[in-house]
Amino acid sequence: MRLFEDEPARAPRSGADWEHHRAARQPHGGPAQDEIGLLAMSGFVIARSSDVAVGLRGITAFSDGLLLHVVVLFADEQKRELLDWSLQEYSRSPGRFRLGVQLPDGTRATTGTGDAPPLETPASRSVLTMMSNSAGPLRWQGDYWLWPLPEEGNLVLGCRWPDRAIDETLVSVDAGPLRAAAALSRPVWKS
Repeated sequence: MRLFEDEPARAPRSGADWEHHRAARQPHGGPAQDEIGLLAMSGFVIARSSDVAVGLRGITAFSDGLLLHVVVLFADEQKRELLDWSLQEYSRSPGRFRLGVQLPDGTRATTGTGDAPPLETPASRSVLTMMSNSAGPLRWQGDYWLWPLPEEGNLVLGCRWPDRAIDETLVSVDAGPLRAAAALSRPVWKS
């Protein structure tokens, strides 16, 4: 007696899943899965209070957007918050953490403004979307996708967190090096 029948041999895979990805990709939804990206800027502190600091571990440039690597450090494990919910798009607490950017052309994108990740985004609107996050006893970190790639000029990054005594704090960075790195990010697979 046999419980399972032999399955017919499957056709060998072409290794071209990247072609489907490129054809179906919505650029505002995250970085291209067939690009590695280039670390374009190293870390710096955006804002801090007596018990928490918010910074960027770095910015990775892709051909059509930027991945912002945000980190939140806590001074006291007893006062650490479970940020996985409050730092996501869905929290509506007035004192919650907010992250935002203003592109050189004046368009803005902030976290905590939508009820769900956007399914469709008009080409005229910038997007700042959390892609992933992780946490430890004194650290929370999350990656945010910024689309589109900023034009030449200054990119303004900012945060505010009233519940943690952080007023709106803005940091300006030159988008030139970010654009230069993005120009070097290419798909790994080519036809």
